[in-house]
Amino acid sequence: MQSVKEIVKELKVFERNKIPLEVKILGIATYIQTSSVRRTAKILSEIHPVSKSSVHRWIKKFKKLPITTERKQRNLIAIDETVVKANRKRYYVYAAIDAERNELIISIRKRC
Repeated sequence: MQSVKEIVKELKVFERNKIPLEVKILGIATYIQTSSVRRTAKILSEIHPVSKSSVHRWIKKFKKLPITTERKQRNLIAIDETVVKANRKRYYVYAAIDAERNELIISIRKRC
């Protein structure tokens, strides 16, 4: 199985390598999680100096790639909710799990 770095190199998404490829891949993954270019740039600045416009350019390049996502048929989904206490604050944690594949579908955290 190929690593993400090898796949990105093979697709030749990034021409210049002023910023390490690992940081760019981490930036794309962080953007997918946060959906914020500004937040992604701020997080990546802890590792390597990165501007918001750089992150935005990476995302535009990735969106142009012919990536297909397949939808899975789900027959049995288990949903759970619990309260977690951390740093004297209470949080509701919701999770949806595909019971047949034992796969996490979504997890949401909300402060009480």
